[in-house]
Amino acid sequence: MNAIPRCSLPEPRPTDIATALEDWYCDHAAIRHLWAVETPSALVISVRLEPTADGDDPLPVWLAHQHLWSKDLRVRTQREVQLKLIIADTFPTGADSSSAIVAELSWRDPWYLQA
Repeated sequence: MNAIPRCSLPEPRPTDIATALEDWYCDHAAIRHLWAVETPSALVISVRLEPTADGDDPLPVWLAHQHLWSKDLRVRTQREVQLKLIIADTFPTGADSSSAIVAELSWRDPWYLQA
């Protein structure tokens, strides 16, 4: 079986990326919120994790999964990915002029209103 060189893969459309992110979010119950921005250099994906049963420290889950999640997101989106952990109560607001919001997902928190 011959591998397809990465440079010959079709460029995914923004809706494909949004769908890939939505599917990934759906597959990962530990992710409470996901916010993705496409910049010229990478797809920057910020996530906030579900609270843990023994407290609100997301770092053990983050440290255990961040590399695998990043790799999986790179494969699904066919983009360079920068995965970031959001610990504060709110997501970053807005993007600069050289970036575009690709996805804002938070359906695990029905009370959460996106700005």
